[in-house]
Amino acid sequence: MVTQAQLRQRRTDHDLIARAAESVRRRARRQQAESAVGRAPIVPYGRYVLVGFLDELALAAGRGELPAGVRRVGLELCEELLGETSGDPPQRA
Repeated sequence: MVTQAQLRQRRTDHDLIARAAESVRRRARRQQAESAVGRAPIVPYGRYVLVGFLDELALAAGRGELPAGVRRVGLELCEELLGETSGDPPQRA
């Protein structure tokens, strides 16, 4: 049986990962638009692979299917990505 604290933690983890995915997605879209008008190089396909990976990670975190080590590393990655894409340090609950 899942406790309320576990559900809150799952939701918090999911929200952080989803925020990181959306941040990377926005950055990729902006870079793609700039490359379309010739102001920036073409966005590497790896950026879109990363977004897909983060989406899947968020789904698994929301269902509570991530092993503790994977969850920890995934959250650290998301915090770093949020810091890089937003310019300010991420807020973790």
